[in-house]
Amino acid sequence: MKDRSSLTRRQLYALPFLISNSSIELAAKQSGVSAKQIFDWLNQPAFRQELENRKNEVVTHAVDRLKATASKACETLIGLLDNAESESVRHRVAIDMLNMTLKFMEFRDVEQRIRKLEDTITE
Repeated sequence: MKDRSSLTRRQLYALPFLISNSSIELAAKQSGVSAKQIFDWLNQPAFRQELENRKNEVVTHAVDRLKATASKACETLIGLLDNAESESVRHRVAIDMLNMTLKFMEFRDVEQRIRKLEDTITE
């Protein structure tokens, strides 16, 4: 199996186009690499792995940016909840905040349950 360093320059060049486009055909057109060639590369484990790694990097970067602004977003919502002149805005913010809280609690519960299962399996 090839590692990242063994990918060709054309493969490395095509990766950003695959990440930023909604289809292989668009990525092929923009990168100047045929769609058939890209499909062939996608059958190579090293290429698929590198594409997946790069997609994960993009998502991780986006999540890091969201986490960095989460506090500001909360302050904005709380400000709207406390100070919005419109009753409908305050109502919508209250519902959104409750829904987000419930989703977080559900996620945390599932995470704890998975951790317990993993601990049980490794014992």
